[in-house]
Amino acid sequence: MSRGEQRVALVLGCGPDIGRACATQIAMSGSRVVCLDRDMAAAQASARACGPEASASVVDVTDRQSVRTALRDVVDRWGRIDDIVNVVGGSIWGLAEEFTDDEWDRSMTINLRQQWVVAQEAVGLLAPGGSVVAIASVSGLTGAPRHGAYGAAKAGLIALVKTLALENAARGIRINAIAPGSIATAARTSDDGLDAMIPMGRRGEPREIGSVAAFLTSHAASYITGQVLVVDGGASVKHTLQAV
Repeated sequence: MSRGEQRVALVLGCGPDIGRACATQIAMSGSRVVCLDRDMAAAQASARACGPEASASVVDVTDRQSVRTALRDVVDRWGRIDDIVNVVGGSIWGLAEEFTDDEWDRSMTINLRQQWVVAQEAVGLLAPGGSVVAIASVSGLTGAPRHGAYGAAKAGLIALVKTLALENAARGIRINAIAPGSIATAARTSDDGLDAMIPMGRRGEPREIGSVAAFLTSHAASYITGQVLVVDGGASVKHTLQAV
C-alpha cells in the first residue's frame, strides 16, 4: 500500500499488556501503528513488537499541548491519522467516604479528562472513515466497592463516547469503547482469585482486548458507532444472587 492508502493507527498508553496487545493486533491487520506512551522505552518496545513499519513517540496525555504536538507530528510524517486507540487509565482504590479531593481529581484526570482532550484534538484530524476507541471498564457500567471515583470517571467516559459518536457520525467518524472486566496484566497478578467468580472460569488476556480494538478500527466495524463492547467473560451478566 502507498503512503496515502495505508491506514495509520495511534495507540496511546502503549506500555506492556493491554496497550501493547492493541498495537500488535492492529499492526497485524495491516495498519501502520504509532506507539505513544509517556515512557519512551515502553513505546519503543511496543513498536518493535509491531514490526518494522511501526514507530514510537512520547506523549503526556494530561498536557493538551503535548497531545496536540504528537498528533500533528504524525500527520506531518504520514499524511493522515485513521484510528486512535486510547488505553491510558488507572485506578485508585478506596472507600468513597475516605477519598480525598486530590485522589478524586487524579482519577478524573487520567481516566476521563485526558480522553476528552485526546478525542477533542483528534477528531478534526481524522481521515474520512476514521475511528476512536476508548478503553472504558465494566466499573463504569455497574457499582464496584472501593471504585467510586474510577467507576464515575469510566461512566463519564462512556457517556462522552456516545455523545462524540453522535456529533461525528455525519462525518463518517466512528467513536466506540471497550469495557474490559478482569484482565490478566502484570499489575494485577493478585486478582487471580477472581477466576472462580467469572462464568468462563478465567480472567481475560490482553490479546483479547487487542483483538476487539483491531475489530473496531477495521472496515468490518464500519457501521458500528457509539457502542460499548463488554469483554469480561460473562461476569457482568451473572445474577449475583444466584449460583451458577
